[in-house]
Amino acid sequence: MLSNVELIVLSLVNEKPAYAYEIEKQIEARNMRLWVRIGIASIYQVLERLHKKGYVRFEVEREGKAPERKRYFITAAGLEELKATVKELLSKLEWFYLDLNVAIAASDVLEPSEALQSLERRLNIVRHSIKRLREMYAEDSTGSAKGNAVIRNLLGFREAEEKLLVEYIETRFKADL
Repeated sequence: MLSNVELIVLSLVNEKPAYAYEIEKQIEARNMRLWVRIGIASIYQVLERLHKKGYVRFEVEREGKAPERKRYFITAAGLEELKATVKELLSKLEWFYLDLNVAIAASDVLEPSEALQSLERRLNIVRHSIKRLREMYAEDSTGSAKGNAVIRNLLGFREAEEKLLVEYIETRFKADL
């Protein structure tokens, strides 16, 4: 099965053969970094890994005096692995290994005021994130069902986190409030 980063890169190559730079621009344009950890350097590493596995091939191209670049194309094996991974991920339940859960479990190490201050800081960030996700959803000019589903899913997680944080702060620190 492909990793999440491999899946994203391979799916973009499947949409349209591309240079690594073009893949980077698609990731940026689609705000994918909101929900997958992928940097520009890792795109090159992932493309090399996918090539070694036989999931992509490349052609070296040169335009004018520009340096040579590799344009990546999905292979038949890559398409089959992409389909198999998408089917697997769509049909299974994943577990969430969230930093927030780890921090809450270990938060007794902090003074109550420190914990409260950190949680309130996070709550403000969550609320800003919710606002931005709502704006993104409203601004989505493509009307893409996939894009809308991803934004709505992220929004649902952030709204659930906001509710949890408010309730946790009120419950744990109500004597101090």
